Amino acid sequence: MANALGAGRLVRVWSSAPDAPRSRRPTDVLLLAASLIVLAVLGLAAPGPTGVDTAVATLLAWLEPVFGWLWNAAYALLAVCAVVVVLLAALSRGRRRLLVDQAVAAVLAFAGATGAGALAGTDAASSVAALVSSGPPVVYVATRVAVLTAMLVTVSPHLARPWRYAGRFVVGLGAVAAIGLGATNFLGALGAIATGIAAAAVTHLVLGSPAGRLTVAQVEQALRELGVPTLEVRALPAREAGETLFAARAVDGTDLLVKVYGRDAWDSQVVGSLWAALTVRGERARFRGSRRSRVEHEAALTLLAAHAGVPTLDVVAVGVAEQGDALLVTHAPAASLDELRASPQAVDDGMLAALWRAVVALGDAGIAHGAIDDDLLVLRTDGVAALMDFDAAESAASLGDRSMDRGRLLVTTALAVGPERSVRAAVAALGPDGLAEVLPYLQPAALGRRTRADLRGQSWSLDELRQTAVAAAGVEAPELERLRRVTPRSIGVLAVGALIAYVVVTTLAGADLASVADALRAAQWQWLLVALLLSPVIQAFSAASTLGSTTARLRYVPVLVLQFAIQFIALVIPASAARLALEVRFFQKFGIPAATAITFGVIDSVSGFVVQVSLILVIALSGLPGFTSRLTGGSEETSSGDSSTSLLLVLVVVLVATLVVCLLVPRIRRRLTRRIPELRAAVVAQGRDARSALAVLRRPAKLGAMLGGNLGAQLVQAGVLGICLNALGGEAHFSQLVLINTAVSLFSGLMPVPGGMGVAEAGFTLGLQAVGVPSAIAVSTAIVYRLVTFYLPPIWGAVAMRWLRRHDYV
Repeated sequence: MANALGAGRLVRVWSSAPDAPRSRRPTDVLLLAASLIVLAVLGLAAPGPTGVDTAVATLLAWLEPVFGWLWNAAYALLAVCAVVVVLLAALSRGRRRLLVDQAVAAVLAFAGATGAGALAGTDAASSVAALVSSGPPVVYVATRVAVLTAMLVTVSPHLARPWRYAGRFVVGLGAVAAIGLGATNFLGALGAIATGIAAAAVTHLVLGSPAGRLTVAQVEQALRELGVPTLEVRALPAREAGETLFAARAVDGTDLLVKVYGRDAWDSQVVGSLWAALTVRGERARFRGSRRSRVEHEAALTLLAAHAGVPTLDVVAVGVAEQGDALLVTHAPAASLDELRASPQAVDDGMLAALWRAVVALGDAGIAHGAIDDDLLVLRTDGVAALMDFDAAESAASLGDRSMDRGRLLVTTALAVGPERSVRAAVAALGPDGLAEVLPYLQPAALGRRTRADLRGQSWSLDELRQTAVAAAGVEAPELERLRRVTPRSIGVLAVGALIAYVVVTTLAGADLASVADALRAAQWQWLLVALLLSPVIQAFSAASTLGSTTARLRYVPVLVLQFAIQFIALVIPASAARLALEVRFFQKFGIPAATAITFGVIDSVSGFVVQVSLILVIALSGLPGFTSRLTGGSEETSSGDSSTSLLLVLVVVLVATLVVCLLVPRIRRRLTRRIPELRAAVVAQGRDARSALAVLRRPAKLGAMLGGNLGAQLVQAGVLGICLNALGGEAHFSQLVLINTAVSLFSGLMPVPGGMGVAEAGFTLGLQAVGVPSAIAVSTAIVYRLVTFYLPPIWGAVAMRWLRRHDYV
């Protein structure tokens, strides 16, 4: 065992030292939430058997003559693996605390499996018996699979990566074996895995888990393998997820800085990487790829910057050790700007000028650092100011990314020496015109997380720094787009308008309020709950579209929150205008000029329009069921046709009336005609900035994100509409639902009405009637669909809007 725990000898069993500190990780919250969602969805169909259960059971029965022996072996192997990890914890020095973790997880999983089974109709005695049984009867949830999964997942952060993967494989194989042996069905096996993961996540949140960092002895061994023998190694605080920093002294006395991306680091696993990419690492959602590619990327960009004359820390070695840990070794800095801030006189004008020369030279070479803060601006041992840590750097970077580097440097130096000195140094390096180009990036959203945190403790504000820079540049401060506020009065007007719209739509649809009320009372509310839980997925796809529409460095989570905030602002602004207005304000907070921000917003909206029109054309030309295909008939067919004609007539009248009012009312006509020259002049004046934004259309990945995000949003909306229709007893082909949702979204988005209120309800009712849905069900479906996708989302949209304002994203 000693060899197995040694620094690189034989096989590494444990991911970290026995006394490694534990912490509670957001990734466990993510796993817990995902598991609970899976259990909630499975609960709607449990205990089965469903069509999927039958299909899987039939397949495994067909394989029984060949693989029947495997089911017993795999089911036993699942238990053996759990026993092995228990023995490992019991026999390894300093690991006995892990026994408590496994016991807690096992108890939670057993309770969860029994409780989930009881909710689905399985009695507790059957759930308890399934813990020791290896065959029929079929039980939902598979208790043994749930308990053993919880034990293996709980110990997973403590184990090296190969053993984690082996454990996951055994869990999957054991779940399949449970189905093959008749101990559970597909729903029961999937529910068992979800229950086990949820129990392990709760255990980790309560008791903590290690990060999987390398020990000092393991780093020493890895350095020897890379040809860098050392005399001393000590751990340093990590700056970001997935990496570990060490200070080392080479045998020749040189001080070294060692960055390690550990093979077993928990933050480098799939879920940890996802969470870090979405919320922490850099200013955009991205994955760097393998550990090898990350260290090679950083080494290459460091050498490229040095070749351009930028002072950097010399690269000593880069590579991957035998156990799979990636290391980047550089000379150690003498001090960082963060350390020098304690004595401002240590940061003289010469150092400020040297830092500005380095960043300007980096930008002139087409490289953006992407993560400038006071911890990465350093003094080398020879006294030269330098840049370090090029992990987030990009070659051939856009002008905006390079200008963002300069904005971050201005704020970072202001934190060290104050706004006046930092602005003077910027003017000396860039000149007034160059400083003016940096002004749009003096926004909290354009700064790094660490810099934003440091700003909160200063006696001066970022606004004061911006005003000082504006005065030094001799220009006017860039203005932000104004947003209309949602007030109690606007909500009241919306509520009254919605009530009137529903009365009018119900009347014109030929369905009395009593029949609509009866349809609502007969609704299957569990499916309406599913529709409500599924509706936020629409914003998840919209966020992907927004990320694709811009070349700016954005993180996914703030963009996702932005989409929820759009749901809130849409209460007072028409849907398309609300999305454009809030996105422009959001982009401006990242230093993007107004013209470019507007273009990004327009590109996003236009891509959605293209997807909507394409869907309509595909359905119309492919022969899929559309408005001409009726799935139901009956006594209401004639009345539905009459009411459909009435609703269609109303929609046409509304559109024509809007155009007539705009043309005949002098005040409105003058306002429109006056705006045309202003818009033309603005387009001409800011055309260059707008054209630069169109570069996003030349990037296949960006274009795919835009179109894919909008397509996904439309399909999920159609799915939610179908769930609402099914809950009320109606049915329609999915292509019909897509056609209805797309046509109504396209039409209502063009109407100057907040949220398309009234127009959308009439459109959904008309569309559903056009495919043969009875009037009462059509009106009821329109009501509940709009409730879960428009009238309720502003509740959490208000929270999202407050979050964006608190973090100064809008």
